Amino acid sequence: MRRLILERADVMIHNLKYGALDKYGLGLESLVAEKPSLVCCNLAAFGNVGPMRDRPGYDPMMQAYSGLMSLLGEDGRPPVRVTASIIDMGAAMWSVIGILAALQERQRTGKGGIVGTSLLETGLAWLTIMLPSFIANGELPVRQGSGVDMIVPYQAFAASDGYMMVAAGNDNLFRRLCAALDRPSLAEDPRFRTNGDRVVNRAELIPILAAVFVGQPIAHWAALLDAAGIPNGPIQTLDQVVADAQTTALGIIQRCPGSNLALVGLPLSFDGARPPFDKPAPALGEDNDAVMSTVR
Repeated sequence: MRRLILERADVMIHNLKYGALDKYGLGLESLVAEKPSLVCCNLAAFGNVGPMRDRPGYDPMMQAYSGLMSLLGEDGRPPVRVTASIIDMGAAMWSVIGILAALQERQRTGKGGIVGTSLLETGLAWLTIMLPSFIANGELPVRQGSGVDMIVPYQAFAASDGYMMVAAGNDNLFRRLCAALDRPSLAEDPRFRTNGDRVVNRAELIPILAAVFVGQPIAHWAALLDAAGIPNGPIQTLDQVVADAQTTALGIIQRCPGSNLALVGLPLSFDGARPPFDKPAPALGEDNDAVMSTVR
């Protein structure tokens, strides 16, 4: 394996526990020392330094440990996690970004190097606003469910037939929202006139709006809010997402070759075309012979 890497690889990536590669003679420092053009990516759990570097980690654990889970859900209720593995996927994206940056640097200098990232660093990076806000003011944020701390109203409301997200993100949009709901006086109420006022008086405003929204179906409100230019949308279930005209137009749900399995394709297109699935993911060891036969 070492010879394969040194002779053929431009990039090596691993996510084994700290120090595991050294047992197999594949320590990143030694590989880069022998082949300075090699780019190695070390995707760790807690990071490659510090007292936790030897411990394993998984997405739910990192949603908890990073503090992300403490911000999700509604205040006074048990913590919840993001169901999608956003820490795993985010760490993979940071790895790719770091590798691409290292390859660009190699074009300039001829030298590779070691790119380091981790699940924990990814979790902390998701806290782009919340963590600096706490550092600045020392106040733990209150969980807002579907809402946000700094903008009101910017959350889900129950209509008569489901839930919809309403994002009146500034004072002008709030005035338009009040007009669309036939409650123009709310925009002139001193408690709600500016976003700062609405943040302070959230507990008074949200029940008023909720009592209005629940009286009509989503389609009714969507038509009014769309006409007023107010961002809104239904909270769709997965069956609705699959049947949605926009999902269909994007062509992002693709059939896996040789089967009836439907998967979500890459969220990228090139010159207007989304890359198709060429083949299913290989079975464990399926390509070993083909790869190893090329090593001298």
